[in-house]
Amino acid sequence: MNEKNFYFRYMKTSTFILILCAFVFTSKQAAAQFVLSTAADSVQIFTQWGKEKPMKKESPKVLLMRIENSNPQPVEVSFEINFIDELRVVETSNVQTIKIGAGKAGKPKKVKLKFKPAKYNPEDVDGVDVSIEEVSRQ
Repeated sequence: MNEKNFYFRYMKTSTFILILCAFVFTSKQAAAQFVLSTAADSVQIFTQWGKEKPMKKESPKVLLMRIENSNPQPVEVSFEINFIDELRVVETSNVQTIKIGAGKAGKPKKVKLKFKPAKYNPEDVDGVDVSIEEVSRQ
């Protein structure tokens, strides 16, 4: 009788762990991924739409940006963002300038940022076009 209880408990626990692992794996797969928007001089800019505060349901939509520097020296990157709705540019950001530290072999230095249009409702934006204006080595 004791062996049956142990076996039942063991099966119940292992089934729960398998279901939990499957849930974690599928939720990571379903999460939005950063997409390469533009690249120049070993600097890459990736973007994706997300929430300003991910844990809050009613948080406003923002553009999440990851900039990677693969150069062996620090750089200063100047870029601008065009917010697009119905295939037309509805707002252009000011030129943004960001300093990024040096990358290492096979491991670029990363910076994460958040942006939203100043005048246009972010919920109405269909896409973005990011253009690198200049990459200068420090």
